[in-house]
Amino acid sequence: MLRAGLGGESLKWIKIIAAVLMLSLVLSGCSFRLASSVDELISPVSPQGDDADVQNALSSYVSGGYNLKTPSGGDFTTAFSFFDIDGDSADEAIVFYEPEKTPGKISMAVIDKSAQNWSVIYNLSSDYSDVYSLSFSDMTGDGVYEFVVLWDVISNSTNHVLIVYSQNTNKGYSLEPIGSELTVNNCIAVDMDRDSVNEMLAFTIETGDGISASATLYEYNDGSRETLGRTRLDGHISYYDEIQYNVDDDRVYIYADAVKSDGTQMITEVIYWSDYYDTIISPFYSYSSGVTSATARNAMLNCTDVDDDGIIEIPTDAQKDSLPSDVYAVIWNKYNDSVLVEDCCSLVVVKDEYQLIIPDEYFDRIKVLYSPENSLLTVTDENDETLFSVMCVLKAHYDASSSEYSGFSKVSESSGYTYLVRAGNSDNADFSVDAVKSMLRTYKGE
Repeated sequence: MLRAGLGGESLKWIKIIAAVLMLSLVLSGCSFRLASSVDELISPVSPQGDDADVQNALSSYVSGGYNLKTPSGGDFTTAFSFFDIDGDSADEAIVFYEPEKTPGKISMAVIDKSAQNWSVIYNLSSDYSDVYSLSFSDMTGDGVYEFVVLWDVISNSTNHVLIVYSQNTNKGYSLEPIGSELTVNNCIAVDMDRDSVNEMLAFTIETGDGISASATLYEYNDGSRETLGRTRLDGHISYYDEIQYNVDDDRVYIYADAVKSDGTQMITEVIYWSDYYDTIISPFYSYSSGVTSATARNAMLNCTDVDDDGIIEIPTDAQKDSLPSDVYAVIWNKYNDSVLVEDCCSLVVVKDEYQLIIPDEYFDRIKVLYSPENSLLTVTDENDETLFSVMCVLKAHYDASSSEYSGFSKVSESSGYTYLVRAGNSDNADFSVDAVKSMLRTYKGE
């Protein structure tokens, strides 16, 4: 029975709220916690601990309201970025925010903790509308970190404005830009010429009538920036997705994975410093055709150290007949003196974000079946006898006691997925559950 004072209109709203909650529970398909009140449904989660203290310090500093801004790329992708910028073994906080008094222009606050109190020690106002990434690197060789910030003029842009800021502690604390700003698509701070000081390798996609891209190596000194080298790259791309590096035989190799303009292929540019030419070079780029073809592939995979030997491998397409449309055959190659040397082969299931490193003696002989409805991959021998099966299940849906997963063993979890393996009917030890587990590599898809 309803309590006194709860009228028909209120009852109607209660029924509506209950219906919405029930519908959310049904559609979620995973765990769902009912809020204890309607207010909890619409209230944001309050920051806790140092996050709350940092936000209180920012609120005390900013005159008027503000909105927190979160970098969309890089290693720091939370509202409050903590890093020991001054080497005192205690983290400082860096916060990006948009003051309500200057909409469309964001600021960066450096917040330090003295005793138990956080306070803003420096605030940098910008003319940019968003921030793409924040990182820290000693770019001048003095043992002090510089701030490396990629700003955005337009949110979600593929091109960013790179500014390197030095920390100035001569009179109080401030951040000073080194050199002028640069428009880049992506960049990496790395010691390319092995002089124990980081340089900046910046990747640019040119716009206008021509189609071209380039990588330029910069050296930063006190208050200035110098160009050390430049190389042209394939310009038929949309953006550089990931940039990594390896040190091999005392040489630094850069691996820049780029998404082609049509969005259905990727390439990798390999770049290194050449003492002979006294600049950086890109051995796979063809100056005659203007493209990089040797590392092109249909599988949307980035380079990785797939065999855990400390050397990055480059994926390329493998020729294999009768593969399901959701499965790719990939050759993983090592770069060796301007050529690609085949290292191993894999089957890649892009939809389920994993791959299987298949032993070379079996790769050309196996057959592959795949059911996208239940994310079930089955590998058979040339006589159609099942060697093993792999199933990918949402972690929230997996129940080990369910008959649906009978005979399967859980071997891995990643990015909200649970990966299950079932051995086939053969006695081939090369495809036991443990063997297949060692073949399986998960990765975060595009």
